[in-house]
Amino acid sequence: MLIDNQEYKLIAIKDDDLGLANSNDLKQAIESELTSGNRHIAFDLTELNSINSAGLGILIGILNKIKVNSGTLKLLNINDRILSIFKITKLDLVFEINK
Repeated sequence: MLIDNQEYKLIAIKDDDLGLANSNDLKQAIESELTSGNRHIAFDLTELNSINSAGLGILIGILNKIKVNSGTLKLLNINDRILSIFKITKLDLVFEINK
């Protein structure tokens, strides 16, 4: 997927919520992409309806892992409910969010 003239690997989060229950799958997917040389990742959050503190922590950890590998992470198609959580926690200033 091309975003801002940069090729991004698109990963759709297919779960309704993001937390500890699905963290291993997401971390493994990121590790696989980084190993394959894909440093620019975009998460499609269309189907995500809730996120808890563990889910926020997972995303922060993934962002840090990607940045250490000189990559970037974008969050796409985030709904208003999830966006409000990012704004309350000021994480909207940390993540690149494309609504």
